[in-house]
Order: sequence, then structure tokens, then C-alpha cells
Amino acid sequence: MSTHYFIGIGADERVQAELTQWQDELKTYVPMKMWPRPEEFHITVQFLGPVAEQQFSRLEEAWNKADFGRAFNLEVSGIDNFGSAKQPRVIWAGVKPLEQLRDLHRNVIACTGKAGFEPEDRPYRPHITLGKKWGSGTVEGKLPLPDKRVSAPFEVGKVTLYRIEPGKRPKYVPVLVKDLEKE
Repeated sequence: MSTHYFIGIGADERVQAELTQWQDELKTYVPMKMWPRPEEFHITVQFLGPVAEQQFSRLEEAWNKADFGRAFNLEVSGIDNFGSAKQPRVIWAGVKPLEQLRDLHRNVIACTGKAGFEPEDRPYRPHITLGKKWGSGTVEGKLPLPDKRVSAPFEVGKVTLYRIEPGKRPKYVPVLVKDLEKE
């Protein structure tokens, strides 16, 4: 059985602490079954899924040669959901600026394409998952999601290839790390 991987941007400790406070507030009225732990907060740049050993070798070679671009600052603000407003699948925090994230996404897709990976067949929607899998009941009207903003931007200075290890801690294990260019 192949192991699953994704490429992402990990949230720093300050952002993790603030998002944990957002989760605590949401938990009082949003019955999600799963609430990611602070160290699991990330922005997925590309989900790869299962990666066979031979394909991993090609990915590692492409990764080492890749230029993912410049470091940038990222703002975390807003809470929204995917799925039904009465029973959302995912509650998430928004991220900005999107153009720099989209540039990074394009660079990552170009890299992984050299190793035979196909991009997902849907628009890229960067976010940080706060909760997933609706628990029970429905919401009357629209789910009240607070308008939040993390106190200050954080620097995106690296991109990481993570291996997913369900049921373990940590769940996401860094395998390859690529520093972005500094100004």
C-alpha cells in the first residue's frame, strides 16, 4: 500500500495559538467531529495522494531542482465553510494574498508535473482547516461564523512535502523542505 503525501505551508506557532482560540469559540456551537490539532494547521498547496517508491524518487529529483519563488507574508482572516450552510463539511480560515499563493501553487504544480503528478481538476482554494466532518443536527438559518483576523501576517519562507500518517502524532510528517528565496 502506498503512503499519501501533500505539499503545504505549515502555520507558525503564533498563528497556531490564535487559530486554536478560534476553534475553542467555534466548538461551543459548531458540532464538527474532527478539530485539527494546532501543529496540524497548514495550507495545502497540492495534494498528491499515494506515491509509489519509484515516483517518489522522481518527485525528490524534481523537488531538488525546483524554484518555488520568493518568500512572502500571508494574512489569515475570515472564517467560512465548504458544503451546506446547515451542515458544513469543513470550517476553515481564509488566507491572503491569493496571488502569491497562486504563483506558489503554479510553481509546485510545474515541479510535481515533472514527476508525473496531475493537478486536481478543480480550482485552487487555499485555506486552513479548523474543523471537519459535521457531527449532528442542523443549523437554523445561516451558520454564524465570526469575522476574525490573526493579529499579524506570518512569513511563508518554506514549502514542505508531508507524509500523512493517520492515527499517529504527529499526523503530518515533513519529508522534504524547500526554502523560498529571501529578498
